[in-house]
Amino acid sequence: MQKKLEQLLYSDKEYSLAMRKQLPITEIVFKSDVVVQKEDRVSVVYRLMKRHRLKHIPVVYQDEVIGIVSRGDIKRLGFGYVYDGRDDIEIGMFDMLQADQVMARNPPKVALDTTVLEVAELMIAKDFAALPVMHEGKVVGVIDIHDLLLFLLLPKGE
Repeated sequence: MQKKLEQLLYSDKEYSLAMRKQLPITEIVFKSDVVVQKEDRVSVVYRLMKRHRLKHIPVVYQDEVIGIVSRGDIKRLGFGYVYDGRDDIEIGMFDMLQADQVMARNPPKVALDTTVLEVAELMIAKDFAALPVMHEGKVVGVIDIHDLLLFLLLPKGE
C-alpha cells in the first residue's frame, strides 16, 4: 500500500553556510508519501506516525493537502507517560477525534526545488514547524524546522 520510506539526510558534499541556504530542500527533506484523510481517527494517525517514524503527517481531502498533524501536538492532547524507557501516550481517547480536529490548517506547500532559505522564511512568516513537500501534485515528503536547523548549523559529520 504505502511505499517504503526513504530518508535523504544530507549529501556527501561539504557546503558553507551561505551555500547551504541556497540549496534545494531535496538535500534534507524526509521522503514519505504517507498521508491521512481528514476523517481518519487520531489514534490511527498516531499509530501510522509511530510505525513510519514520522514527526508530521499531511492531512488530505479529495487529493488536496488541507492540513498537517504533528506527533508532538497529539502527545500534548493525551495522557503521556514514560514507562520502561519508552515515551508514549494513552491513545484510547483518540478514537473519538478525527485528524481534521487536531491538524494545523492550510499549511503552505513547497516544491522539491525550493531553497532551504525560502522554506525557513516561509515557516517563520506562516508560523508552521513543518511543511508538506509536493511534486507533480502529490505529497513526496515533509520538511520540518528541526531538519532545517540541523542542516544549517551543523556541518556534515558533527
